[in-house]
Amino acid sequence: MKNILVTDAQFRASLAVIRSLGKRDIKITAGSEIKNAMGFFSKNTSEKLLYPNPRTNPNEFLKCIYNLVKENKYDYILPIHTYTVFLLIKYKDIFSKYVKIPPPEFDVFYNAYNKKNLIQFAIENGFNCPKTYFIENIDELTKNIKQYPVVVKPSKRHGVGIRISHSESDFRKNYIEMNEKYGQCIVQEYIPNGGEFGVYTIFDYNSEPIALTVKKRIRTHHSYGGVSTLRETVKNEELVNIAFNLLKKINWSGPAMVEFRFDKRDSLAKIMEINPRFWGSLQLSINSGVDFPYLLHNLMLNGGASKNLNYKEGIKCRWLLADIAGFLKKSNKNEIIKDIFKKNIHNDIASLSDPIPGIIAFFFPLYNSCDEEPRKQDPEINLNSFID
Repeated sequence: MKNILVTDAQFRASLAVIRSLGKRDIKITAGSEIKNAMGFFSKNTSEKLLYPNPRTNPNEFLKCIYNLVKENKYDYILPIHTYTVFLLIKYKDIFSKYVKIPPPEFDVFYNAYNKKNLIQFAIENGFNCPKTYFIENIDELTKNIKQYPVVVKPSKRHGVGIRISHSESDFRKNYIEMNEKYGQCIVQEYIPNGGEFGVYTIFDYNSEPIALTVKKRIRTHHSYGGVSTLRETVKNEELVNIAFNLLKKINWSGPAMVEFRFDKRDSLAKIMEINPRFWGSLQLSINSGVDFPYLLHNLMLNGGASKNLNYKEGIKCRWLLADIAGFLKKSNKNEIIKDIFKKNIHNDIASLSDPIPGIIAFFFPLYNSCDEEPRKQDPEINLNSFID
């Protein structure tokens, strides 16, 4: 029996992985810093691991994982949260004697993880992106911004901290506060929303795609966009070609989601970012006929001989708790109510065949990605404190 460690068991993507692989006679150890992580309670979880918080205590987290893989035989570790992926890829050499870590190499990962690096590379290579200001001095920035609104967002965090500034004074306040809280930020023009899409894929070790789905966001938790609460699979060859071209140019391998927003002003699809890991709406991809976790499993153990670039169009999946939580903020309340009772919409968490994680998620809800926590962006790790 294969044995793998899935981190960040409090998240929807982790639960989707646990359910996908656990039903295939693969032993799953679910890890988290949260004792009520919903993935702990899946019938497909064989063992639980409570470890130090990787975002606030990365040294102790790495030490815990290192000691664990020394003492136990795991085929590979599958990190889920962006920062856990960051740590395990950056320091994967210390684990290589004992366990595999999914690709890519750290320099490739970092250039997708860091939005500033990614957008600068994309613009230089002719991809359509929002107008982006690569100046960091606030006085120089305000001189160069000729039109508002602009968006301020963290360079090295995903799904949190986005602020829209409608004036110079508003921008100065947001930029100062955001840099203090999240570190380096980027500033971009605001793209009027003509539709938000994501291209989901896994690239093999030769930067060739072995998995694909495309989704359209129908509803999001926040009015400005961000995390989706309801989404649907669609066909869009144009976006697939753009996403695959970009990922090939950065020599990508492993799972990734390329996020697009269509600009109402010119109808062009603009690249917003790459999420360099499995995404929150992973269950939608699985429901549409592409088992991403198992394809990655084959990549890790067999070199990735299997491939699935065909998926069902029109499959819908929702994050029900977040949809309900955002109910009072939304103007389309009747539409949300109708959707709740539709039978043809899948659910990220709730499952009749594996019900307990849904119950745990209801009583211990987690609506954000934990990226709001203060932390060092590039921590110094004392590896000598625990490596033999």
